[in-house]
Amino acid sequence: MDLFSDNINIEDLNLAKRLFMESRAGLIKLFNNSPVCMSMTSPQRVYVRVNKKFKEKFGYTDEEVVGRNSIEVGILDQAESERVGRLIKEKGRLQNDYVKCIAKNGRIVHTVSSIELMEMNGEAYLVSFFVDITKIVEQQAVIEQHVEKLQEVNKDLEAFSYSVSHDLRAPLRAINGYARILEEDFQASLDAEGKRILSAVQHNARKMGNLIDDLLAFSKMGQKTIVKGDINMNAIVNEVLSDLKKNSDHKTQVNVATLLPCKGDQSLIMQVMINLISNGIKYSSKKEQPVVDITSELKDGMIRYTVKDNGDGFDMKYAGKLFGVFQRLHSERDFEGTGVGLAIVKRIVNRHGGTISAQAEPGKGAAFTFTLPAE
Repeated sequence: MDLFSDNINIEDLNLAKRLFMESRAGLIKLFNNSPVCMSMTSPQRVYVRVNKKFKEKFGYTDEEVVGRNSIEVGILDQAESERVGRLIKEKGRLQNDYVKCIAKNGRIVHTVSSIELMEMNGEAYLVSFFVDITKIVEQQAVIEQHVEKLQEVNKDLEAFSYSVSHDLRAPLRAINGYARILEEDFQASLDAEGKRILSAVQHNARKMGNLIDDLLAFSKMGQKTIVKGDINMNAIVNEVLSDLKKNSDHKTQVNVATLLPCKGDQSLIMQVMINLISNGIKYSSKKEQPVVDITSELKDGMIRYTVKDNGDGFDMKYAGKLFGVFQRLHSERDFEGTGVGLAIVKRIVNRHGGTISAQAEPGKGAAFTFTLPAE
């Protein structure tokens, strides 16, 4: 889709300049019928001639233009005229530079313009070529406005998440406190059903605490400044595996290839590996011989890291839910979790300029692949 007005692009501009300068015989005919706006001025930038497209675009007649300069006509304001004059003086020409013009009706016409010094019949002229890029500039402005609004919404959502999570801690502490009092002081008075209910209260309080912690971690992730440096991915994975061994008694065999190094925020990339490796171990834990493979490759200027397990897997038709906050594809009865870990992983990877995807099959495991820039 051609976004330039009147279906003109920079290649047309360059072609028009070349033909104009090479075709002496049909010079005036080419000038008048060019699909690009064109004008001829004296070295003092007084208009001598303008073509048909110029008059259509800016709305002026020959009588209103010829014999006057751009400020007198109103096509350029004082500041823009002086800026263009400085560029011509410094470079001897203008080469595909942005120039803000003004049509007769007051409409701003954003252009890419070139001005060449030419000699004809012993006279020197400045020949100008214009391409209207107003649609592009206006669309860019709309995009920037939407980006600003999205940034404001994201900040509001992060502040809201932080506030809600913080405010939920007070009643949760009270619930935990009263549950502990019941357990310590009234254990003997509780029958089997009472003890079951108390255990359920404590379990759900812990679950609520985990949800709050994960929600806070997710909201803070958008605020954390990324400090990039060289990362030894094998060192990170070894540290993650060492910590996991200390805190669990999993029997999973983890195979780690020689991983390519990358650039990124070490603490954040470590969080990515913690979440993906932990998930691989968790979802393969019910297999007789659980295995997790960690590999990397360089492709299209990006390093692709893959964490693959032979675990429970999932149906790919639900893959769109994987990276959403509090989205889970497995029952909590089967596998514990809050459904925030992969959302955090996606946010970290995206902030590093990478992507993350997954491939899986029910009962045959899953593979999560994320990319990071090689440099």
